[in-house]
Parts: sequence; C-alpha cells; structure tokens
Amino acid sequence: MGLKDICLSARITGFVMNFPLYDGGVSEKARRLIADGRLAAALEEYQRLAATGSAMAKCVLAYLHLRDLPGAPHDVEASKVLAIAALSREPGYANFILSYAAHFENDPKRAIHLMAASYRANFVPAASALGLIFAAGYGVAKHPKEAETFFLRAIRSGHIPSTLVLCRFYKRGERGVVKRIFGQLLFPLAWLYLWISARFMIFSIRQFRHFHGIPLLMFNEKALKP
Repeated sequence: MGLKDICLSARITGFVMNFPLYDGGVSEKARRLIADGRLAAALEEYQRLAATGSAMAKCVLAYLHLRDLPGAPHDVEASKVLAIAALSREPGYANFILSYAAHFENDPKRAIHLMAASYRANFVPAASALGLIFAAGYGVAKHPKEAETFFLRAIRSGHIPSTLVLCRFYKRGERGVVKRIFGQLLFPLAWLYLWISARFMIFSIRQFRHFHGIPLLMFNEKALKP
C-alpha cells in the first residue's frame, strides 16, 4: 500500500465511507470515484470489470449487494449470484460473502460451513469471523477457547480489528480473571490502533470485516454526487 492509497483512504474514511471495503486493488479509478463521492460511477466501473471476467470486481459488487446503499436496499440473491461466479478464482472472498448471505437467510449451519471454507482459502477476515461464531454460539455451542484461538490466528495474520475484538471478548471474563484484566487494560490502545489504521487503510484486507445490525450506512449519502 503506497502513499497515494493512504492519502485516498484519508479522504474517504468517515466522509464518504463509514466501513472498510476490500477491493484487492482491482481498480484505482473506482477508488478515486468513491473519494469524489461518485458512487454510481464507481459501481459502473466495478460492473465493467466484472463483465470482463474480474473475480475480484464480482466479489466487490457481491459484498456491496449485502449492504444497504443509497436508493438500493440489500439484495441477497444478487449477491449470491455474483459470489458464486467468483468462487473458482476468489474462493476466500466469495465464500466469506456467501457465509453472510446464509446468515441473512437464517441458515447458521451453512453460514459456518462457508466461513470455514473461506478460512481454509486463507481469507484473513474469516478467522476473526469464526472466532465471533464460537464466542456467540451462533449455530454451535459456545466455545470460548476455540473463539480465542481464531482471534489470535487472525491477529497473527495481520487482521487489525481482531485485536479490539479479542479485548472485548476477554472483558467478558470467559477466559479467566487475568485475561479479563488484560482485555480491559489493552482495550483503549486497541481501539486507538484500529481507529488510526482504519483512517488510512479503508480498502485493505487487514481492515476488512462485515458489520451487520448497525444503523450507520456504508456510504454517507450527503457526501455522494448524482
């Protein structure tokens, strides 16, 4: 990631976009269009690349179909079609998206299976997602030790949000008093680290994770141009 990407991210984060979007560097043009608030034009660029066969562009579009965009509520079926089309070349990202599509469809067993497939394909954010699954007991019995293992694997792989997620997990006390204290002490530093890095790495896989059940939209509608 070069200085140009860092500066572009700083223009976007909190102004145009509220959450990370991993795009694999597939289109610098699309990133610039997003920075300029021209979301519709950026989507057209991703669609053009997807039509030429870019699996990464298909994944970007598939993920955005899971989010409520200005004037376009989420569309799980469209997301699944695009992700399935990208499976052979981007199995990690595609299965990650399909897992959350299964979550939308209230199919926890399939969601876990697909997230595990994403993890096996070395998609970094999937380790953290599996940790959350075991921590919450989503579709499986709660397993704090297994959750901790996946959070630590994500951190070792360079996934920045996982440090904060692990601190929150430790604060619940399910891994003992010492780790609870450790989580409480480290939490402010982990939050600061995440906030600063997110500002400059909004398109990086190291920042990427899916947020659901949060009222804040992916894009700030007031910053967008027709």
